[in-house]
Amino acid sequence: ACQDAIDADRIAPMVRRMLLVVTFVAAALGGTVAVLLAANGPPPASVTSGADTSKPFVVKLHARWCPYCLLQKDEWAQIETAYAGRVNFVVLDFTSERATERSRQEAERLNLAPFFENYAGATGLVVVLDGRTKDVLAEVGGNQDFQEFRTAIDAALASR
Repeated sequence: ACQDAIDADRIAPMVRRMLLVVTFVAAALGGTVAVLLAANGPPPASVTSGADTSKPFVVKLHARWCPYCLLQKDEWAQIETAYAGRVNFVVLDFTSERATERSRQEAERLNLAPFFENYAGATGLVVVLDGRTKDVLAEVGGNQDFQEFRTAIDAALASR
């Protein structure tokens, strides 16, 4: 019994230290996630009125919690700069139920309701649609470089 008491006296401080380390790591991870979520808001969409159906649609399927969306921020900024005025940009945000509903309404306004229904909840994708038919011409997902997006969009522009 005396040996058990000695072992318990040695183990208790180790357990406390381990719990302290686990608590610190969990807090650090939680803080990092909070910062990343705050920094990963949806980019603004350039289509503010009626879309020009002679131009392809470039649709970003986004959510704050999507790691690919965070990784695509620079590429999306490059896309917006390179194709300004040449394509219709649309951002559909699936971060929350409220954001999804706003995105549904925007898709309906742009006559993209069938596309929305097929892709609702998908994130980390940029989809290129024919402006007239709304057919999917290309999907680029994940952490791709700008050239992958450029190839898909250029092909859509060439097919007009």
